[in-house]
This record gives sequence, structure tokens and C-alpha cells, in this order.
Amino acid sequence: MRILLLSFTFQLFSFGLMAQTGNSNQSLMDAVAQFNSGNDPKTLVAIFEKLVPTTSGSNAWIPSYYLALLNASLSIKNKNLADPYADKAIYWANLSIAANPNDENYCALAMAKITKMAVNPFLRWVTYEKSIYAALNLAKKTNPFNPRVYLLEGSLTLNLPSLFGGGCDKAKPILKKSRELLDKQTPQLLLPTWGKLRLEELKQGCSF
Repeated sequence: MRILLLSFTFQLFSFGLMAQTGNSNQSLMDAVAQFNSGNDPKTLVAIFEKLVPTTSGSNAWIPSYYLALLNASLSIKNKNLADPYADKAIYWANLSIAANPNDENYCALAMAKITKMAVNPFLRWVTYEKSIYAALNLAKKTNPFNPRVYLLEGSLTLNLPSLFGGGCDKAKPILKKSRELLDKQTPQLLLPTWGKLRLEELKQGCSF
């Protein structure tokens, strides 16, 4: 009787755990869909922050990853709060890497460091240059076919003075490679697909 009771209890626990995991994954898919639809970053921050403690397993890194991107976006859009948002972006990117280091969250860390540097590029470039390229190199080493690696690298190159190896001519081949890889990318429910809109923006100042 005791064995039957324990077995029944275990089955109930397993069913509840599966249901909870299923709900968490559905919530995560809904949140990523909202991100891809371009919803308000502040609203999405609140949604993804709630998902951080409920997401486990192979997907555990994903909420922190999107929080890094969202805070980086808010840093760019809010000049008065650019530094605090950039700090949050770096925090969430590192948390995502701690959960599961991969090419996407190394890109997120590079983007977060770029936004931190961009608050005052003339004074901060020397401070953040090495850590930005270190994150991009880790991403490229992990997955040389990730288009967002070359998007970020190309964007940096485009905005660098020619004296330091930057400018449109140097950036073109890098941005072209990003576009080619993006065109080949197959969209997936939870994994990042962003980049095409940013490439279109960059084309306005440097046709490639």
C-alpha cells in the first residue's frame, strides 16, 4: 500500500512539474514573439524579468539574453539613463552566459559593452575596445556562421575613424557577410533572428 501511495504521489509530482515546464515554455515563446514584433522595451523588460526564475534546462539563458538586448535598447533611447541601462544590459548578458555560454549571449555582451562605450565614445573607447572585441571573438569562435557577430563588428568598423581602420570601405565586406548569413537563417521559435532592420538602417549611410 505504501509503495502504491508513493508511486501515485510521484506521478502527481511529475505531472505537475511537466505542466509547470510547459506553461513556462509557452510564456517564453509568447514573450519572444512580442520581442520580435517590436513591442515596447519597458513592457518587455517586466515580462522577461518574471520569466528568469521560472525558466530552466536548455532554455534558462534565454530570458536573461533578451533582457540584455532590451536594456541595451533602452540605453540608446534614453540619454539621461544611458549608463544605468547599459550596466543592466551587461549584468543580464553575463547572467545569460553563466547559465549557458553560447554565441548569441556573447553577442549580447558585446552589444551591452558597445552601448556602455557609446555613452561617451571619445573617452570610453580605449576602456571598452578590448572587452567588446573579446566577446565578439568568442561568439565567432563558438559559431562562425552567426550573422549578428558580423553585424556588430561591421557596425563598429563603420563608426570607427579611418585613422583607426574604420569607415565604410572597411565595413562593407563585413556587413555583406552578415546580410548573406541572415538571408540563410531559418527562424526558430525561441532563438534570436534580429538583424535585418539594423542592416537596413546602416545601408542609409553606407551602401552595401
